[in-house]
Amino acid sequence: MENRHLLEQYPLALFDAVAGCYETWLTRRINEISRGVIDSSRIEEVVGVSTRAVLDDLNRFLVTDVDEQRTNPLHILRQSTQLANQLLSEASVQHVSRDEFEVAAMPHDVFSIGPLTWRDLSEDVHEAGITWGAWKAATVLSRRRNEGKLA
Repeated sequence: MENRHLLEQYPLALFDAVAGCYETWLTRRINEISRGVIDSSRIEEVVGVSTRAVLDDLNRFLVTDVDEQRTNPLHILRQSTQLANQLLSEASVQHVSRDEFEVAAMPHDVFSIGPLTWRDLSEDVHEAGITWGAWKAATVLSRRRNEGKLA
């Protein structure tokens, strides 16, 4: 990640937490859903490409100034399962039943790979995600106060 060194403390902690578990998490989810019908080398290939892409996207997002961010890191993680969904479809794995929230949050995720929450990846990601969100909110509020837009 060419810009990782530009990350502040809390965005860096979130990036590192995701980087530390994403590959294992996605591999586990594909294996759980496919129940062994997909060759492990094909899973490794998809997970490798997905991991590189999500970490690049997450890094790019986290180095963006908070006032310029138009989405959130969890959205990036949710979008990162497209190749895994494609792999499962190609293997003729049956789609799963999803609730309204899942369909709205992740319309492409017909296998409910997730994640719906930070905790779905790991406790470390959950803690880092919550802390990052608090840091971002405090940063935005501080800026608005300094601009005289908040009392």
